[in-house]
Amino acid sequence: METTQLGTGAIVDMPDSRDYQYAFVAAGAAPVDWSQEFRLPEPPDENQGSSDSCVAHSSSYLHWQLKGKPYSRRDLFSRIALDFGAELRMGVKQLTKTGQQTKDECPDPKPQTPANMRVKSDKPDSAGADDLETEFFSVGNTIDQIAQAVRDHKGCIFGVVGNWNTWGDLTNPEPPSPNTVNWSHAIHAMGYHMHNGQKCVIAKSSWCNPSHKEHHIKENYFKAGMTFSPWAVVPKGEYMVKRYIVNKNGKLGVLVSVDGDGVFADTIFWAKSEAHLAVLKREYEIPDNAPTINYPN
Repeated sequence: METTQLGTGAIVDMPDSRDYQYAFVAAGAAPVDWSQEFRLPEPPDENQGSSDSCVAHSSSYLHWQLKGKPYSRRDLFSRIALDFGAELRMGVKQLTKTGQQTKDECPDPKPQTPANMRVKSDKPDSAGADDLETEFFSVGNTIDQIAQAVRDHKGCIFGVVGNWNTWGDLTNPEPPSPNTVNWSHAIHAMGYHMHNGQKCVIAKSSWCNPSHKEHHIKENYFKAGMTFSPWAVVPKGEYMVKRYIVNKNGKLGVLVSVDGDGVFADTIFWAKSEAHLAVLKREYEIPDNAPTINYPN
């Protein structure tokens, strides 16, 4: 298949203040040692063909790192697809909301096309619930934070923009000039190393063929501003996110705790009125039966 026929499909996420930040999880961890190459196990090769399902492919690679199962790209993509492509956030979000069916439960078509990847599974969404993850986190759009997510949390997905001229070498693409960008693509970061003197993230390709398996996205790509929307998934049981109502002498607020302990280093959003409290509870998904923390004087 010619490169101009390869499918892409990544959509930049709309900002959302409710997103959990990976920096909270990663705080205090040792910096990445770039002098030592690091690689996660390499997932089985996949090729999205002409389809616009790259978000489902990259998210499924990440899910494979967490659980080691052959996941259905069609199951995931058919639930997140827009008119063209999908937002990266929605790929990892579905892993925490409904899970994901395996290829045995929902076979992928061959070859994959925009139409056949939108055909929903004949099984209910609950069929993937045995592989439900806990939470997804927004990773800082830097090569160092992405490398840390690779080392500590089985990788992450992120977006790149490009054109086929600077991606003539799929394994070693170069950043495009801003006025030449004509597509966006989601990939799965699975390793890192130094590449000709530059920090470099190693990503698994969803355009695999006998001679091409991975992309080397170097630091100049990040510095050029040609990457976007990195996301990581925290496996079940590793971290717990809990939601609380906070009471400080009758003043009420809400708190979302990344570590689940409700520590007062977490951010508290104070309500200005009862109506405002209802808005905060809705925005931050605080259930009516959430435990109350009495804030000290």
